[in-house]
Amino acid sequence: MEDGTLELDAETLLKKTPLPKAAAEFSSIHIVQTSGVSAKIAAAQVKNSAAKIGKPCVVHDWPTLPADAKAEFDALYALGSDLILQGANRATLLVFVGAGNPGEMALAVILAMLPFRGIQLAYVTPAEDYHDPLEPLTSPSGVFEYHAAQPERMGRAALAAIFGPLGDRTFKKPLDEWKPLRPDAHPEEKPAPFKIGALDLPMVTYEGEYSAGVERLATLLVDHYGSDLFPVVSVGETGDALGYGDDLLEALASKDCPGYYFSHASGETCKSPEAYGKLELLKAIGAAKKARKTVVIIAVGGGVNGNATGMMAAMAGSVFIEVPTTLMHYNDATTSAKKAFSLVLNGQILSKNILGTFYLPQLVFCISETFLTLSKCSVHAAVGEACKTMGMLGIANSSTGQQDWHNILGGVEFASDFTKIIDTVGGFEELIRFLQQTRELKAKALALGEELSGMRMERASYGQMANVAKHRERRLRELRQVFHGQLSKEARDAVIQFLTVINTEIIAAKAMFLAYSDPFEKYRALLFEYAHTLGHGVEAFMNGLYRRASLCGLDYSEAFRLHGQCVGMAVLWAGEMSKSQGLLDGDGFLAHQALLYTFNRFGGYDFAPLRRLCDQLEVSKDEFCEGVLQVVRRDNKRGYCKCREDSSVDQLVRERPGCLLRSSDPEAELRYLVEVTEDSQRAVLERAFDCEFDKVALLKENQLHLVSREHSSTEGDQTQTASALRGLIASLY
Repeated sequence: MEDGTLELDAETLLKKTPLPKAAAEFSSIHIVQTSGVSAKIAAAQVKNSAAKIGKPCVVHDWPTLPADAKAEFDALYALGSDLILQGANRATLLVFVGAGNPGEMALAVILAMLPFRGIQLAYVTPAEDYHDPLEPLTSPSGVFEYHAAQPERMGRAALAAIFGPLGDRTFKKPLDEWKPLRPDAHPEEKPAPFKIGALDLPMVTYEGEYSAGVERLATLLVDHYGSDLFPVVSVGETGDALGYGDDLLEALASKDCPGYYFSHASGETCKSPEAYGKLELLKAIGAAKKARKTVVIIAVGGGVNGNATGMMAAMAGSVFIEVPTTLMHYNDATTSAKKAFSLVLNGQILSKNILGTFYLPQLVFCISETFLTLSKCSVHAAVGEACKTMGMLGIANSSTGQQDWHNILGGVEFASDFTKIIDTVGGFEELIRFLQQTRELKAKALALGEELSGMRMERASYGQMANVAKHRERRLRELRQVFHGQLSKEARDAVIQFLTVINTEIIAAKAMFLAYSDPFEKYRALLFEYAHTLGHGVEAFMNGLYRRASLCGLDYSEAFRLHGQCVGMAVLWAGEMSKSQGLLDGDGFLAHQALLYTFNRFGGYDFAPLRRLCDQLEVSKDEFCEGVLQVVRRDNKRGYCKCREDSSVDQLVRERPGCLLRSSDPEAELRYLVEVTEDSQRAVLERAFDCEFDKVALLKENQLHLVSREHSSTEGDQTQTASALRGLIASLY
């Protein structure tokens, strides 16, 4: 316009901005307005014109920022969280009304990549010259970077349209070549074949001694990225105390590649921007970039650390490496391009994994001896997710299974009999017993690690710290020696078989869907959300109770449940809901429930400890159920099919494991997402609260039975139960 302002109309923005995949229309408009008068006038025009056509519209303010990485980071996540809390969803159009300042487009694009792993962005700018949005975009601080052609982003670009005073133009650019770190063949390494978006992702397990594995990884990194490598090692509290992060950074420093050590709080309630966007970390990355170093961000530890650290790498546009020390990090978190933070307010998880993006690591390198320091919870968590996979895919490589999955591009290449995981129950139990046997050695190593962390904070002398580190290493060597020297060969072999099979099968299951069909997990790969609706709900609610218990000085260790354990419990609940709706009964129901109950002799999926904590905190059944359902109402699968206010989107199984209910909604984007009533979810939660599902699968008189845990024993050979269950499932096919 003559006064220099832009004339904007909501209908034009909606019509000319490409829709997200499979959406028929935009559900709402969310406007982010910068502080200038012109931007506010333009935003008001959009809001007024949206009201005329009946389109919901919300306006958010973007603050005036210094060229400071911390200020940029805080603003991005404050706005990203506000978008979600103000009702933005996957079909929302985000309109960023800018001033055309340098670096502003980068911030707008990074903001748009956050909600739900990408929301459609229309960028409005008064700039009178073109800036190619497909070239690297850098924020004013120089720390945050978005390059749409980066193969790590797999061609996913949140920026869909630019509006301004210039003529029409379309920007195109091919993806850069994918050049991950592919290790040469090594006698101690076992690669796991995996693809995502047709890109091969190198995944390697080092099966030799721990110290040799650390040295091997450091050599690979320096050889591949060169002497300008600046490593940023991110590690949680447990990995920090065990020295896993320290060991790798020291190995890199010994090769003249010193870096930055970032230790942080662990746990799902710390999977938040506040826990990772620390000033010193951002300064270190900024200084390395200014010095033209190759910033390599390395996540050492569990899945929460991997996901959240991946978000930091994605924001910085840096090389990302994952070094899993837990099963869930290796076979679950790394086998997904999505990296995410949760929406956490005052220690309470409001929504899981809702702020994120897609970003691939260039190498996943696992040293198998780190699994010897797993917690029992961590092993149960991995099995809980494995039972979800067995329940949803079953015997995928059978003739019946191939009929189920024939239209999945990777359904033949990676299909397997995923129920073979059941056969490793003996190794699972041997591993649990080993972890119990070595609990004191691990506790001593952790105590020395915590002492070392305190000395680091107090700036103790190098000699003092080296002495403590030496004692810690001795304890860890003793722990490993128990495995190699005191366990029988049969027990060791069973443990190794369990670890190998569960990792191999879960990775293959993910590849079935992510290799070609749905690498962004927005369509068919949402199948892997099976049992996650209520699983996420109970996990989020219980994390709030853990915080309350801690403030009250209560010991909640017995009640503590990790994500995969909550998913495991929700597998049972999904089976029960399916049965109550007449979808699953007889041998099909028995087989589905026994997938998890076969692994429950140590009570890793019992609700009774959670119930005791609820009683201690005077949390009623109604409060528990309502707290879980509040999280469910913010579930990130909403919008994929029609859903009434008193209902939710969930997944149910019918007839047998590997056969999920299909939606009757002809407009549903995913046929395996169905509407369920809150009443049905509440009913199964009430029964769980009363500990109705605390059971074990046992073989008695050649018949498979689901027995109450209080009437079962941890004695005996559970492999016979597994064999009977495998036979039962095979008969259903």
